[in-house]
Amino acid sequence: MEKNGDVKMESRNQKILLGLSIAAFLGPFTQTIYTPSLPEVGHFYAANQFMVNLTISLYTFILAANQFFVGPLTDTRGRKATLLPGLLIFMTGSLICFLSSNYYLFLFGRAIQAFGITTGSVVAAAVIGDIYTPHERGKAMSIYQTMVFLGPVLGPVIGSFISAYADWHTAFALLAAAALFAYLYNHSILPETLPPDAVSKKITVQTFFNIISNRAASAVMLLAFVQFYGYYIFLVFLPTLLDELFHVSLAVKGLFFMPLTAGIVLGTLLGGRLQTRLTHASILVLSSYGIGLVVALFWGFLHWKLLTIPALIIFLLGYGILLGTSLPSQSTSLVNLFLNEKGTAMGVYNFVRFTGAAIGPLFGTTLYHLGGDDALYITLFVFLLGSAFVIQRTMRQTIALQKGA
Repeated sequence: MEKNGDVKMESRNQKILLGLSIAAFLGPFTQTIYTPSLPEVGHFYAANQFMVNLTISLYTFILAANQFFVGPLTDTRGRKATLLPGLLIFMTGSLICFLSSNYYLFLFGRAIQAFGITTGSVVAAAVIGDIYTPHERGKAMSIYQTMVFLGPVLGPVIGSFISAYADWHTAFALLAAAALFAYLYNHSILPETLPPDAVSKKITVQTFFNIISNRAASAVMLLAFVQFYGYYIFLVFLPTLLDELFHVSLAVKGLFFMPLTAGIVLGTLLGGRLQTRLTHASILVLSSYGIGLVVALFWGFLHWKLLTIPALIIFLLGYGILLGTSLPSQSTSLVNLFLNEKGTAMGVYNFVRFTGAAIGPLFGTTLYHLGGDDALYITLFVFLLGSAFVIQRTMRQTIALQKGA
């Protein structure tokens, strides 16, 4: 009887994880689904490049800033009670974007989208912490993180096909339909997992301070910020690189994002399994230095004009694998550090990494104008190397303190 109960519990948790992963996927997927159509967006609204880029940056900044509101909300009002209204708000924003013939109304729709879908990634991580034991948490986190990182990579792939064969507004109709499905599925499957005695708990400024001032947590968040910054450098500047070096068509261009996708899937699966053999600290240190090495080699091939299509695919695959390997340990470490404030901790974490994603395209553009590919990728390498050093030093000190205690 006990074995049957365990099987039923595992099956229930898998269904819950599927619905949460879909909701978490939609946030980053929405960031990039129409990036292949940016020239068409500018033409349709008679908007300049800054105005077009603002539709992406505004979405990302709201996605980041709203974490401070959504995180505490999940720890006070509830997980399901936060997720479902968020999905409806996101669907409303998607429909506004789909129907809009005015630039400022479209921009408003993007803001509404971001405000609503913020709930997806925060609630997903919090519920995983609620329903899975510490031993099972790493594997579940790896699945959730895979879906999160599939979003910005699959976005341009699907978006390139939409822009090649249909009007670019169709992407937002697809997003509205996906939001409706996610709402109905989670309404049916997801229970409220926040413990009843935690509903009245208040989240204060001191709660945020305790999270940010924790040395291990701040090191993990710095690493996430830099890795997301680098990830979006690749996402945003890859189409330009393909145009300059290989002159690929629009429909084919989206396929070059697939190595990142495949790498992240393989990496998150690998990262989940490695957690049973290595410590989170070891995984974070090894993967962070590895990502820095990949970027250094990529820059070298690019600088000395050795970069070919097969080499580009290998570098993108390697970056994806190492990034994916790091992600489950990042989120699992934070959930384990803040068992009573999972949602708030993940909200701060998501704010930090989404801020890195928002800054990447803007700061990267400035660097590119100042020094081209050399400035762009050398700076990225220095940032990655610095964050790897910080995570190594912090984790070493944390382990020493634990042994001393």
